[in-house]
Amino acid sequence: MAPLQVPMTLVDLSEVKRSIEHRYARMDAGQHEAKVVAIVNGKGGVGKSSTSAAFGVALSKLDYDVLLAELDEQGNNCEDLGISNSAMNDRGAAQAAAILEGKPLTPTGEARPGLHVVPGGDMLEEVVEELYVQRRAAKSMDDPDDKTAWMSMYAAAIDRVRDDYDLIILDVAPGSEVLQLCALVAADYVLIPSKSDPSSRKGLRAVAKRFTQARDINDVLQLLGVVLFATNSSATKVQEKIRANLEEDLDGSAPLFEQTIRHVEAAAVEARLRGRVPQELRNARDMAPPLLKSMKALATDYQSLTTEILQQMATLRNKAGEVE
Repeated sequence: MAPLQVPMTLVDLSEVKRSIEHRYARMDAGQHEAKVVAIVNGKGGVGKSSTSAAFGVALSKLDYDVLLAELDEQGNNCEDLGISNSAMNDRGAAQAAAILEGKPLTPTGEARPGLHVVPGGDMLEEVVEELYVQRRAAKSMDDPDDKTAWMSMYAAAIDRVRDDYDLIILDVAPGSEVLQLCALVAADYVLIPSKSDPSSRKGLRAVAKRFTQARDINDVLQLLGVVLFATNSSATKVQEKIRANLEEDLDGSAPLFEQTIRHVEAAAVEARLRGRVPQELRNARDMAPPLLKSMKALATDYQSLTTEILQQMATLRNKAGEVE
């Protein structure tokens, strides 16, 4: 008896494939400007969303025009930026419309001057379902381009608005392989926040594997590096051990940022409760002195990390220019 064939109605990827052809043409002509940073780890709770929000706010204060898109059903960016109960929180509707209907990837507003947001949320469930079905259907296709076209669905949407921003940040869900692959194909750089525990290191190795898969399609993709999160700033020997472990996990293929993000639970929780990133609370007058001291320290960490990230991006751009 022949197996039951269940018909599937899939999003037509013709426009996606045309967009990718245009992307390759721009790359060949030297017109592709690297500006999309995917912040990702295969493990949750490693500071991914907090880092994305803090980095976005820091860039906006430096007069960058930034797009922050959260490819995550949890929608933590809205909490970090204090927009959960505002009209900007569309629970991922704008993002779903761009991926599933081919509409422009339109921000819901500016969470801060110059920081344009495309929130995540439960509306992304349909996007994730579509990506899984697309991947399953692609396995039966003969054309190599058809087998991988689904991985470029986010790249096509982002490339349509790429020139509107100085930098684009993708805050990517930890548990969704298909979202991670799509984000990596769309990105130019990858930043991996990681803790030192075995579970976080396992998540980091999973991202490294997906990075290799994405590079088969997106050969401009580069690892910015790994940032150690929730560390004890005074435990130098412990940090050195952590760095050695991560270098081993990645075979030395990604730099470890010198700046770490210290473990100050009370400050991190307070920042999220107030809907502000630590840099915005370093001079808060209604905060107890011990908490304010921790907030200032955390704010300094994020500010220094932003500087180091921008320096690393400039270094990679210069190296790419030398190769060309």
